[in-house]
Amino acid sequence: RRLEVAAAAARLIAEKGLEALTTRSLAKALGCSIGVLSHYFASKDDIITAAFEWADSDIDARMQQALNLESPSIDDFIPLLQAGLPLDEQSELSWRVRFTLYTCAYSENTLRTRVWQKFDQSSEALHALIAQWQRDGQVRSDMSAHRITSIVMDLMVGAAQNLLRTPLQERRAKAQYLFDLVNALRTT
Repeated sequence: RRLEVAAAAARLIAEKGLEALTTRSLAKALGCSIGVLSHYFASKDDIITAAFEWADSDIDARMQQALNLESPSIDDFIPLLQAGLPLDEQSELSWRVRFTLYTCAYSENTLRTRVWQKFDQSSEALHALIAQWQRDGQVRSDMSAHRITSIVMDLMVGAAQNLLRTPLQERRAKAQYLFDLVNALRTT
């Protein structure tokens, strides 16, 4: 039920903004009483954090599915990026929640800590992949894995924000420069 509440909160945030997320509007969207919400969450901040975690989990699951976990290779990089970008309606919803909460994180310490930790975890996971691909000779080594990771993370977040302003059917073409960058990192 907590996951259902988090998903409903995420939809409200994505569609109407954080200010539209009230316990009353959330209870109405779920068809339950406000008391039910307080059974699962101690505060509105807990609901907001759960919505952020729901959005992150959605994107993480898509990216994990795109990655060959047994033997990840540079061939997985483009599908990994595609899975992480807002290229369909579901991932758009998740990114809208992320960006709304990123904005709140600048003024709210607990949320800021959570957002930055998640960004650091994602960067570390990407760095590990890129470093492994460099050791395997799949990615150019004339640039450090840290540098490549920083560039890709910055481009992903910026691209995601720009893609949300682009009509859905045009987003893959607009993101092509990222995929071209990945191809330029290949050794072969």
